[in-house]
Amino acid sequence: MKLYLLQISLWIVYGFIHSALASPKVKRIFEQKLGSFFRYYRLLYNVLAIVLLIGLLWYQRLLPKERLWAAEWWVGGFAITLFWIGVLIALKALRGYDLREFLGAPKPSTSPTSSEFRTGGLLRYVRHPLYTGTILAVWGHFLYESTLQSLIMAICVTVYIRIGIVYEERKLVREFGDAYVEYRRRVAMLFPKLF
Repeated sequence: MKLYLLQISLWIVYGFIHSALASPKVKRIFEQKLGSFFRYYRLLYNVLAIVLLIGLLWYQRLLPKERLWAAEWWVGGFAITLFWIGVLIALKALRGYDLREFLGAPKPSTSPTSSEFRTGGLLRYVRHPLYTGTILAVWGHFLYESTLQSLIMAICVTVYIRIGIVYEERKLVREFGDAYVEYRRRVAMLFPKLF
């Protein structure tokens, strides 16, 4: 049980570090400290996030694999399908971003700095398609593996995303005002409205 409590704690710490380093207040502090090197902040943020995530997933793989149930073949097929649908949605969502900006690669000096409010592609159906894909992938992984550690991961990732959306949408309302408020009213958060 202690191993799983440590896993939960590590997900919480990961979420805290990831969110804290993305907060405007922490960014301003680093901007003052780093000066002209601040342009690499997003890149360093992403590298740190990936390294910490790999470490967390590695620890999670070391935990004993105790299946919560014996899955039927059709559950495994559904789980694999759900996982890959999530991955494909996330990849499609990434195509809607400026990947240089998203990853934190330094921009050429001639590149414009203003961000525009976009609602095309998958953003017509959900406000956060990258998160939709991530949630589908982790829950597909859980259904396939059906272990306690994959359940903990799916719950932690889902809760973190849901909390993160609250803060991200506050930032988007500040940045885009009534346009985003209207968009939020019309378009579902994570899963398309059926009616």
